[in-house]
Amino acid sequence: MNFKKFSLAAVIIVFIFSASFNAAAQLPGLDSLLKKALITDRLLPILIDSAVRFSPDMRRTRGNQNYAQANAHISKNAILNAFNLQSSYMYGTNYTAISDKSVAINNNNLTTAQTGFYNVGVGFQLPISSIINRKYIIKSGQSQIDMAKAETANLELLIKQEVIRLYHEFKLAHKMMLLGNINRQTTQINKSMAEKDFTNGQLTIDKLSIVLESYNKSLLEYETYLNRFQETYMQLEAFTGTNLSGLIINSR
Repeated sequence: MNFKKFSLAAVIIVFIFSASFNAAAQLPGLDSLLKKALITDRLLPILIDSAVRFSPDMRRTRGNQNYAQANAHISKNAILNAFNLQSSYMYGTNYTAISDKSVAINNNNLTTAQTGFYNVGVGFQLPISSIINRKYIIKSGQSQIDMAKAETANLELLIKQEVIRLYHEFKLAHKMMLLGNINRQTTQINKSMAEKDFTNGQLTIDKLSIVLESYNKSLLEYETYLNRFQETYMQLEAFTGTNLSGLIINSR
């Protein structure tokens, strides 16, 4: 009979505690802001964008893409190396015919002058094989660009998927930690009441052992959930390169 009274009292206390806990959760604070942010998932797109910018692999693939584009540009302009500007200068005697009728027939009808001559021209030297293969070289360069872009897009998708996975693990760990904390404090209340009833002779040692076992189990579960929450919190920060607390505060 005493145990039934104890159980009923425990249920009432759990109800009162749950109501108090929910009311406290409405107070402004980091945990309250975190709950709101997790309900709306407003942090998720911010974390994804940050992870893409922060990722060393993403910087590597974008570097490969820039490298492929530079090589393709060089390949297109390689034919210009075959063109060369040629010039020369000559100095000597220039013979000019004279068509003056007043000059005697027997005289020399040519006149001379010392002048200089400039010659300028453009030369082109390129093996025929290079001309034939040029379009294939350009096509190969474009293929490298396309592959680099595809690798970048694929990596961005993988990063997005990993952030989503870590984020949902974080949400679950947070929820389990809150539930574990409620259960821990509830069993702690039950333990205090059971010890009091046992001292007054209103509870047997066997029933007290059950209550104590439940309390110890709740402690272990809470520590496990808390550890998991802290682990996912740090994993999410490390992968996205963000200060999660700062994001939570700025998201309000």
